[in-house]
Amino acid sequence: MIPVALDDCMAWLHPAAADTACGRAFVLVPALGFEELCTRRSLRILADRLALAGLATLRFDFHGTADSLGDETAPDRIIRWRADTHRAVERLREMTGAAEIGLLGLRFGALIAADVSAGRDDIAMLGLLAPPGSGRLHAREMAALSRIIAPQPEDGQGGVAVAGFRLAARTVEALRRLDWPVAAPCPRLLVAAQGPAANGLADRLAASDTSLQRLGFAGYERMICDPTASEVPFGVIDEIVAWARAQAPAAPATLSSPAGPAVLAGDGFTEEGVTFGPGGRLAGILCRPAAATGQVVIFTNSGGVPHIGWARMTVRFARALAARGIASLRMDFEGLGDSRTVVEPPTPFYYDAATRADISAAVDLVAAQGFGEIAVSGNCSGAHHAFHAALADARIRALALSNLECFVWGPRYKLPLGAWMAALPVSVELKKRSADETLSETARWQAWLKDRTVTLARRYAKPTVGALQRLAARFAPQARPADGGNAVAAGFAALSARGARVRLVYSEGDAGLDELELYAGPDGIEATRLPGIDKQVIAGADHPMTSSAAQAAMLAMIVDMLVDEASAKAA
Repeated sequence: MIPVALDDCMAWLHPAAADTACGRAFVLVPALGFEELCTRRSLRILADRLALAGLATLRFDFHGTADSLGDETAPDRIIRWRADTHRAVERLREMTGAAEIGLLGLRFGALIAADVSAGRDDIAMLGLLAPPGSGRLHAREMAALSRIIAPQPEDGQGGVAVAGFRLAARTVEALRRLDWPVAAPCPRLLVAAQGPAANGLADRLAASDTSLQRLGFAGYERMICDPTASEVPFGVIDEIVAWARAQAPAAPATLSSPAGPAVLAGDGFTEEGVTFGPGGRLAGILCRPAAATGQVVIFTNSGGVPHIGWARMTVRFARALAARGIASLRMDFEGLGDSRTVVEPPTPFYYDAATRADISAAVDLVAAQGFGEIAVSGNCSGAHHAFHAALADARIRALALSNLECFVWGPRYKLPLGAWMAALPVSVELKKRSADETLSETARWQAWLKDRTVTLARRYAKPTVGALQRLAARFAPQARPADGGNAVAAGFAALSARGARVRLVYSEGDAGLDELELYAGPDGIEATRLPGIDKQVIAGADHPMTSSAAQAAMLAMIVDMLVDEASAKAA
């Protein structure tokens, strides 16, 4: 996997395996916003499988989204994203010399892929993965999702925001006007979706001279419900790869490596795609300020959220820190987001102790780049791994840990996490149906009642589970070292003794506050009375810090901690 700078967009090239290489290559066109966050790992695995089958594949981020430069609320987004896709096709042909280029688009990406294909005569194959009924229907689905996924109060800006990913009103209007071509724009067409609407789309695009393949999309709801609960639809991916490889030209494409490193030049910073760690399986984005101070922050994953962060928060943090002379690395743990693993499970285990070695590999990377003042920041499971990595690696001088709900993983956490992940796809789908104004009032009412049943079952189980967790924590053997002490309190003491800075940040009322009390006493006093350790609470914030106000507060707390660290060193 090779990072590529696609003008001012970030991209990743998956070269074809040498022993299966052929003369066909593919561009993957992503979904938007929250759906892209949920499906990034699945698209990376699809790209890996295509490359293994001999098909060089290019993934890219639209301008103003994910790791690319710009802002998703800028004007003329549809026009720009169409141009980004055209450029991806041209760049892939330049790098591979492939005789045939195909496009595979997911959700919104399917609309753009079809539109781009209709405007060219050199697209051999087009795959539409879970395509929306139209741009108008997709805009309506996004509006419904905005009321379901981390809903936020109206801010007067207009447009639509899903989980903090915002589209401006003019972009939503342009999306509503985006529709499918009147006929298949290339010789070979794949439609992978479920339901009568998908069959209708396939029938509409099929022509007498078009080779059409229809696939169901088993597991679609589980893939797209949430980044952490998302499951990779391996069966569908295998069918897509088989279709993409069939009757490929025998002449192998010749890969020419991208000229120079994959560097994007922003306002006061540069960003470079990097791979590192064992076998180069880990991936991330290194953000360098124009005038560096020597400080660097390593941003970790929260659950299954890729390195761009919930609501693109980590990208914004990285570039804001660069304006203050602070570098950063936003990384994906092994098997998450853009980082590979040897065996890909449908859903990763987010509390694997081996993950701490990934942070150590990231420390190796930034230390080799000359950064000596190293901090690590993480939310939830990312905070868990950062805490333990710092205990094992004294090069980590500062920690910004938000909403840390589990200090020591054990059976008492497995039940509630498993129940949440199992119930979420059903709950999200029912919520979407209850908010869908195209359904009858009776159908929406039935969906609402079913969702309330799921919600109430989880709500009334929560106090019991919480009580059992608190009781178990008092006796949890994995939380206590051989001398019978408190391993978490001992960890805080060790960090303080070596002069590390630790900032504990919580959303008001977050479950992590109870976790802190279990190990560090009321209000975390046993930790916060130690030199270098403090606790902050952000009022009105949800667990992932969706709102812009919560993100601004979190960023200010990170900056304040790093400024204090620099001042202490200077003194």
